[in-house]
Formats: sequence, C-alpha cells, structure tokens
Amino acid sequence: MKSSGLVLQIVCFGVWLCGVLFLNGIVEAEDHPAFQPVKELFAAMSKHDGKAMQETSTEDFQLLEHGEDWTMQQLVDAVQPKGQPYERKNFFRQIRARHKGDVAWVSYWNKAEIRRDSGLRTVVWLESAVMVKEDDRWKVQLMHSTRLEPDKFPKNIEWVQFEPTP
Repeated sequence: MKSSGLVLQIVCFGVWLCGVLFLNGIVEAEDHPAFQPVKELFAAMSKHDGKAMQETSTEDFQLLEHGEDWTMQQLVDAVQPKGQPYERKNFFRQIRARHKGDVAWVSYWNKAEIRRDSGLRTVVWLESAVMVKEDDRWKVQLMHSTRLEPDKFPKNIEWVQFEPTP
C-alpha cells in the first residue's frame, strides 16, 4: 500500500509540473508559435521583399545588429541585392521560448547560406527576439543579433531549414 501512495504522489506531482510549465508558456522542444514571424521575416529577406518584411513586425521595430541599432527600413535596405543577385537559405534552431499574455521572447540559432556568383558563404548568429500580439497575430518588436565566427558556435546544432509556404 505504501508504494502505491508514493506512485500516486509522483503522478500528481508530474501532472502539476506539466500544468505549471504549460500555463507559463514555456516551450523548449518545439518552436513556439511566436517564433513564426521571425521565420517569416527571414523568408521575406530571402525574397528581398521589404513590404513582407515590414508586415512581420511592429511599427517601432528595433534590431540590435552586431553592435548597431537598426530600424526596419535599414534592414530592408541591407538585404537588397544592389545589382549583385544572391540566393539565401535560412536555418534555425530554437533554444528557448517564454510568453506571458501578449508578449513573448525566443532565443535561437540562425544560419544563412548565401550563394552568389562568387560562391557560397555561411553566416551564423545567436539571436533573440521579443514578439507582441497585435490584432491576434504575433509580430516582432525587438531583435538582438550577434554574428559569430565560423569556429565559435556549437557544432552539434541540429539545423532546420525553413521552407515558407507559398
């Protein structure tokens, strides 16, 4: 009888813990829904689509890009081909996500494979983003991006290529 009581206590604790984690918006294993506009932003960057980029973010969007403070317009300008066409593939791995009410933040690894006539360049960043819900839709309000040297990021990251739906 004592062991069945212990089992019941363990099961109750497990159910309680799952409920607490669920109610606090903690997501570790899968991408949090608030991460979707980040992925859509990078998909729009790959298409050089400034309008689509702006639709993923709030009007007061701020990007802290490797020591610089950028607006959305500066980001839009930065991804334009400027006469040198390129193809960009985006890969992500979410690290952690939290949300409470209409605010969420996500930390993640970001990798881009950029192919130009001159060859393939791979760039990796460690990033975080803050999203807010506007009209029942998550939008990126703040991103912080740190570009990493090729030998300075973990090699065991399981990258997932983002393929936007057409």
